Amino acid sequence: MSHYPNIKNDQGRMEHLSSLYGVLFEFFGGEVLPNSAELMGMYGRMCVNSFSICNQEFQSVGSGIYLGASVVDHSCQPNAVVTFEGTTLIMRALEPIPSFDWSKIFISYIDVMALKSERQRELENTYYFLCQCPKCVVPEPVMEMTGAACPNKNCEGCIDINSIKADQACQKCGTLVTEDFIREYHEIMDITNVHLENMKDTPYLDVCEVFLRKHEGVLYKYNVKHVKILDLTFDTCIDFGKFEEATKYGLDEFYGKIHPMTGLLHLKLGKLLLYQNDTREALEHLMKAKQVLKITHGVTSSLY
Repeated sequence: MSHYPNIKNDQGRMEHLSSLYGVLFEFFGGEVLPNSAELMGMYGRMCVNSFSICNQEFQSVGSGIYLGASVVDHSCQPNAVVTFEGTTLIMRALEPIPSFDWSKIFISYIDVMALKSERQRELENTYYFLCQCPKCVVPEPVMEMTGAACPNKNCEGCIDINSIKADQACQKCGTLVTEDFIREYHEIMDITNVHLENMKDTPYLDVCEVFLRKHEGVLYKYNVKHVKILDLTFDTCIDFGKFEEATKYGLDEFYGKIHPMTGLLHLKLGKLLLYQNDTREALEHLMKAKQVLKITHGVTSSLY
């Protein structure tokens, strides 16, 4: 499917196509180029059906078209995962699939560590469909994913900031939630969203650490924005060789029991703990990494 009408109404992609056309014209000359409608159809197929080719750490290093794999549909709760060995695409099941049927195999096109509204918006803007997968049609734990921490630092309660009003109390300990606290929560969430968008390509360790300090006592530990900052901080600490700090942040990061990112997290933590001569803890994480990577990457993978 070329998604011709969607591409035509997408200003960002039309601008990109226009610049690509200029490059192609310079390279090939005007005579061998297809007409604008054909070119837009080809571009639409490329945008919607291409895969990000990732390295072992799931960082994108390029794009590729894989005709066989492109028939697989999306789910925010996938039962299969795509990994790469060089440019070779490998698709593996994350759970038993009783009878092989392409229509029953699903991968995730996007990062699923996000709110339903954010996932659906990204899928609609990028792939032009409204996701109605099992994860999107059932109520999600919005309270935890967007929750505030209890103002009482000794309480681990989660405050449903979307329904609570000023001077109402934490259901766990009875601490009052003030109007100032609610205002601070919204300010921190807004500025965190801005900086997460700005740090998509290049995260900055000092910025991440500033936000973790701001989040303390305000955002709940499983608030998805807090977890995303933790994720960036963990990887940036490794890049800067701050292994002890990376270990501290990595222990608080999560993705799900069987997911490539979970396996890589345990693998990195295992290596970091070995650097710190904590062999017992390192072995525990390396064994967890082995269990996950055996499923997500397979025993023939260079990571296994």
